[in-house]
Amino acid sequence: MQTTFEKLKQHKADQNRADFNELLTKFLPKLERYVRHRIRVMELEKKLPRNYYAPADVIADVYLKIYEKFDEIHDERQLRTEMFKLADEIIQDYVNQHKYPPKSVPYHDLLKEELKMLEEEFTADADGELVLIEELDDIEYKQDEFKRKIYLFDREAERAFAAALGLSEEDFKDEKFRAIFGNMYANLPDTARHILDLLSQGGLTPEEVAAVMDVKKSDVIAVIERIRKLLKR
Repeated sequence: MQTTFEKLKQHKADQNRADFNELLTKFLPKLERYVRHRIRVMELEKKLPRNYYAPADVIADVYLKIYEKFDEIHDERQLRTEMFKLADEIIQDYVNQHKYPPKSVPYHDLLKEELKMLEEEFTADADGELVLIEELDDIEYKQDEFKRKIYLFDREAERAFAAALGLSEEDFKDEKFRAIFGNMYANLPDTARHILDLLSQGGLTPEEVAAVMDVKKSDVIAVIERIRKLLKR
């Protein structure tokens, strides 16, 4: 019985791009959810224009790049992390095109400061609108950008957050908890939020997140533990 990776190698050898892409979709179904989530967050942060970029375009570009460099990939774990890296790079390219240049500081240096910031307590009674991430309206884009925001998510995203943080899905049925979580998420430092997104929406392990972001596994675990502490306050 051939593994998924072996089947992909065969499709590449046969130059069968259609079956190659179809198998990639089955191999990593959570990639699309992750990409959709990250684009939405960038829109909320006003780093991307609303409804301008489609997740499907990012996925198609990832598949194209993976097909081109597949001979450099040696196993399924490397394939999984490489696909998320490419997705992040493509989304960042979109951001760069809209004059939001990336931080030049490596993730592992940013995390040193962000881990300190995560020790600070975020207020639960934030002054901002409740914004459904899948049901945005124009008022969100007219809000005073100095107002603290609360981001609420669809149930699929909430289930993923619950699994990554050791929470119960029942927690998110409480509107006060949803507001507290949405406030905490909206005010997380960028790199910490990126780690949480990869773990939850991307379904990656801490080891895989570390590989995607080129940070230590221990830092990934530290970020998640501090987010859990924030939610307990």
